[in-house]
Amino acid sequence: MNTILIPTDFSKNSKNALLYALDLFRHTPCHFIISYINLDGTDYKERPIYNFGTNILVERAPKGIQEKLEDLKKLVYSTSSKGTQHLCSLICEEGFFVKAIQKLIHDKNVDLIIMGTKGATALKEFFTGSHAGDVITKVGCDVLVVPHKARYKGFKQLVFPVDFELPINDTLLKKMDNLVGLQPTQIHLLYVTKSDIPLFKEVEALQRQWVKRISETLNKPVKFHRVISKKVEDGIQSYTDEISADLIVMISKEYGPFHKLFMDTTVEEVSFNTKIPLLSIQV
Repeated sequence: MNTILIPTDFSKNSKNALLYALDLFRHTPCHFIISYINLDGTDYKERPIYNFGTNILVERAPKGIQEKLEDLKKLVYSTSSKGTQHLCSLICEEGFFVKAIQKLIHDKNVDLIIMGTKGATALKEFFTGSHAGDVITKVGCDVLVVPHKARYKGFKQLVFPVDFELPINDTLLKKMDNLVGLQPTQIHLLYVTKSDIPLFKEVEALQRQWVKRISETLNKPVKFHRVISKKVEDGIQSYTDEISADLIVMISKEYGPFHKLFMDTTVEEVSFNTKIPLLSIQV
């Protein structure tokens, strides 16, 4: 059974991430852990809600943390398909966000974190000191970042940006296989270069190896694409738009391709499609 951690702040984007997770794992046994990290120790309260009665204005008491968490738990069980083994636990932690997440990962043996994002882009979160960015870069766990407008409709087109600096391994392939399963997914290996000079023979050899290994292991069609762009993020942006991608998968490893790929990118330069979720895989 997969253990899925879903941090929440009770916002619309965090609720959307939960709904995305329920659709993604609709037929998969999962233990969903919904966690609220109380950063300042105060009791979370939503704003008072007012309803018009017959002749009077009635104030509805705002809900506290536990009641809001219970509402999300009810949503899990009401949305889950009949017969699917879905469990749901609620946790409220206090303290620093990243440390609390790290503790939950260790204590609960978490397999995947699913987080919602707000604002212009999903990847923009990585560069603004946001919770999603901190989890991606500081927590040793796979993370699926779900933009606030994203809706799960399957993974027909999966984009996998690569630079071939890390060897492809069984862990990466197994995690990708667990995610896409038997879906009819087209995998696009994407290599962004700043000029159109011919590829080195070593890179061409690696490209063929990756295509062959991924297609044989995942039993999916794999295509290799080279995009010429002065900025890596612009190259990925244009290609994901062109094919209407459903998911971007990237390797996350300290000083590995993920960081090298974007180390010279500023927040203002990132303009990824808000509808495309991003999966960061630890290897």
